[in-house]
Amino acid sequence: MDRKFIFRITTLFLWLAVIMFNPFPAAAQADQGFTESFDDSQLSGWEHAPEVIVTDGVLRIGPTQFAAPMGGWQDFTLTFKLRYSGEGETHVNYRTSEQGSYLLILNPEGIRLIKTIPQGEHEELAQANSDELNTSDWINVQIVLADNTHTISINGESLIKVTDTAPLNPGGLVFVSVGQRTTDLDDVTMQLSTVAAEPGPSAVESSESLVEETVTRPDQTSLTKTFQEFFQSLSSSQGSTFKAEVFVVNLLLAVFTSFILSRVYIYWGGSLSNRRKFAANFMLVTVTTTFIILVVRSSIALSLGLVGALSIIRFRAAIKEPEELAYLFFAISLGIGLGDNQRAITLVALTVVVIIIGLSRLLRQTQADVNLHLTISSNSPNKVTMEQAMNLLAQHTEKLRLLQFDETSEVLEMSFVVEFRHIANLNNLRLALQELSPDLHISFLDNKGVW
Repeated sequence: MDRKFIFRITTLFLWLAVIMFNPFPAAAQADQGFTESFDDSQLSGWEHAPEVIVTDGVLRIGPTQFAAPMGGWQDFTLTFKLRYSGEGETHVNYRTSEQGSYLLILNPEGIRLIKTIPQGEHEELAQANSDELNTSDWINVQIVLADNTHTISINGESLIKVTDTAPLNPGGLVFVSVGQRTTDLDDVTMQLSTVAAEPGPSAVESSESLVEETVTRPDQTSLTKTFQEFFQSLSSSQGSTFKAEVFVVNLLLAVFTSFILSRVYIYWGGSLSNRRKFAANFMLVTVTTTFIILVVRSSIALSLGLVGALSIIRFRAAIKEPEELAYLFFAISLGIGLGDNQRAITLVALTVVVIIIGLSRLLRQTQADVNLHLTISSNSPNKVTMEQAMNLLAQHTEKLRLLQFDETSEVLEMSFVVEFRHIANLNNLRLALQELSPDLHISFLDNKGVW
């Protein structure tokens, strides 16, 4: 049985590896420019954190909050007015996709342009100091990206001009307030360009000259894909953006990884409870967690609610032994990893855990294969004592746990959960108990259920 089980696990891992390293190709996205003066308090065409608001014609992004216009761009001229207060930094992420993003960091000391790569080393492309940023007044910012050359100007002064020899794919735009900073934005203009443009005398003048040339905002259908991409710029550990085919693959991985975990628990677990019945919950827990993580990644409020949802499993589930809790939390961990699209990490973790548990079982000197409930009843005048029964059980069982003990002057009843290494030990115990008292009533019940 063990050889067949190991062969099945190996086959499943190979199949999962084929899926993981042959992802579905991502569809290319074309987009258009836009102009936003924030006259509409509803922020149509933007995705943002719940606390982000429009007040007095200004977009206000509070601490640790974000705002992202829906779209994806390659070469462009981006101008906007910026004002901030509080300690921290303002981040402008552009060409944001699952491949990475360009991160422009603005703080009172100056600006830095960093190329971020998911699960890779970040590359600082350029930095510059400027006294123009050490103010509470409005700051005019212009970013020109053409022919892989980045030109960044503050209040009309060009501070950074650098060319990236390994450019990122077209992507979205995300504004983020980091730390305790509150960032105000106004007059955000995005104009598509195919050739490099020299920065004008000021970002405000450039913004006014581009208003008439800007194409209307793209429709909602072309924008829905880019919304998920802004998460990639917030943390290099985030998984890829949402795509229906990727989500389906992750759900299938959740099903098969939870199936492997359930087989490991049933055959190699050491719990005295009904392992097969308990392991049946792993698949539902893993798939549900995968779905939940995909949903809550876009909302801090929902993420906090997840803590309460998972606590239900911890404090409401009938956990009898620590091993059950460990397997249950590992099933949740599989769902979290796959929900965040961390396939490689999740499969490697599962492989390591299975190998460790398998080696532990192979190195174990004794292994109980028969898991039973045992009930012993003894009546007068040949009533046995608890000490006699316990000593006899300890000689023939691998594991022994007393569940119930009832005794009167006429009757003695004891219930145990016991495990035997071989079925022959069960027969030896039965004969020994009958020799102890011929009137002894013995009842065995399989604890694993019907296979």
